[in-house]
Amino acid sequence: MGIISDIKKNATQTGTKIQTSDAAALERIFNKMFYMDKDIEKEVAFVRQVMTRGLETQERSGLHASALIVSDNKWCLRQQVLSLMYKQLQGEQVNAGLRRIFEEGNSVHEKWQRMFLRAGYSEVEDLDRTRFNKKWRVSYTPDIVCTIPQFFEGKMIGELKSVNTFQFQKMVKHPSAGKQCQWYMRLSIAKEKANGTWNGIDYTKGFVINEDKNTQDFKVEVYDVDAGVTDPFVLRCKDVKEAYKLYRSEGRMVPRPSDAKSHESKRCKECPMRDACWNVGEGRIPL
Repeated sequence: MGIISDIKKNATQTGTKIQTSDAAALERIFNKMFYMDKDIEKEVAFVRQVMTRGLETQERSGLHASALIVSDNKWCLRQQVLSLMYKQLQGEQVNAGLRRIFEEGNSVHEKWQRMFLRAGYSEVEDLDRTRFNKKWRVSYTPDIVCTIPQFFEGKMIGELKSVNTFQFQKMVKHPSAGKQCQWYMRLSIAKEKANGTWNGIDYTKGFVINEDKNTQDFKVEVYDVDAGVTDPFVLRCKDVKEAYKLYRSEGRMVPRPSDAKSHESKRCKECPMRDACWNVGEGRIPL
C-alpha cells in the first residue's frame, strides 16, 4: 500500500496520469477526434435536438437511474417512492451558483458529443437520449453510446464529467462516474435482453472522460461490466417497488430520514420532492 501511495503522490506532483493501457489507448483515439472536420449536418441536428429536447413535456419526473447510485447518507427511499406519483421541483431548489456550474458542464458535454459525431463513432440519436427500464420504472440517459471499431467490437457507454483543476490533479478516478457507467451498461444490456436483441457483446465495456475545466486536459477510465458493482442499485430498485406497492395497497408511506426534520432542513431544501413530501409550496400534484 505504501508503494502505491508513493506512486500516486509522485504522479500528482509531476502531473503524470495513472491510466491503464486501455485508457491510454482510448485517450490517443479521442485526441485524434479534435483534428477531424466538422460534420455540419449531424452537429446542427444534435444541437437542435439538445435545444428542443422535451419541449412537449419539459418537466423531469419519475425515477431516474442517477438517483439510485448516491451514497447511503444521501439515499432517501421516501423521495424515490414519491417521485413515481407526484410532480417534482424542476430546479427551483438549486441555487444560482450551482446552476451556473451545471450549465458549464452542459457545454463540456456538448463539445465532446459533437466530437463523437465528427469521428463517426456515434449518431445523433446515440447522444443524451433518455431510455426506460419498464421492470424497475427507471429512466436513464447515457451521455454517449458509441462504437469505436479499432478499440472494441461492440457498443459502449460513455460518461462525461467536468471537474475543477484541484480535483483533476488529485484524483485517479472520478468518485461516482464509474458506478454510473456500470449502471447504465447493466440497464442497457437488460433492455436489449428484454427486446431479444442483445448480441452478448454490446454494452459490456464502457468509459468515463474526466475533463479539467481550466486546462481542457482529460483523463480516461475504462470499465468492463461488473454486476457486483450494480447489485446494490438493483436492491434499491426492489425497495422502491415494494414501498410503492405498500403505499398503494395500504396507504403506508416510508418514513423520512432522521436528518429530515422539516422542509427547511438542509437535506430537504435540496430535495426535488420536498413540496410533495411535506405538502408545502406547490404541494402534491399527481403525475
